[in-house]
Amino acid sequence: MVCGVRAAAGWHLDGLNDSKKLSEKKRLLMRSKLESDISNGIIMAHIAERSADEIDKVGIAFALKDSYAECFKILDYYFDDNVQIIVDGNLKFDNINPDEHDIKCIVKADTTISTVMAASILAKTYRDEMMKKLHDLHPLYNWKKNVGYGSVEHIAAIKKYGLSPLHRRSYKVKSVDSSIYE
Repeated sequence: MVCGVRAAAGWHLDGLNDSKKLSEKKRLLMRSKLESDISNGIIMAHIAERSADEIDKVGIAFALKDSYAECFKILDYYFDDNVQIIVDGNLKFDNINPDEHDIKCIVKADTTISTVMAASILAKTYRDEMMKKLHDLHPLYNWKKNVGYGSVEHIAAIKKYGLSPLHRRSYKVKSVDSSIYE
């Protein structure tokens, strides 16, 4: 799950923070404010998703870069080519050419840059909501509570029941017998 947010230089929204530093209630409140800015044309946002199967086939790094490239393309459609793109982390875009844009990768950008904070909130709330819906298909893993993160309960369910069709096989949990991923 990757989200891109496009806004005018200097855009900010009070209450923005790294999604991991906000409670679920505050993330949902911020998402509502961000959706209002989207509806009012103040910002643009796009979420790119890749399935577990896709990630297992191409690898997490390529899947991430491809998702970012999708966001770059969609969000640049209505704008000129003079745009600075900021990506959270330290990815290198050598093998994906997102239309020759100025891409700056910054570790922990989601703690300092408003558009990246907004993207982290939109992506996390969307993903968590999706995992809660997927819980109904695979209730053994209690995704409505752990939203797919490696909680003790989630790891125990993997050990007991194996992987669901939605789990990535290429992401191995050290505390789980490796034969389960085959």
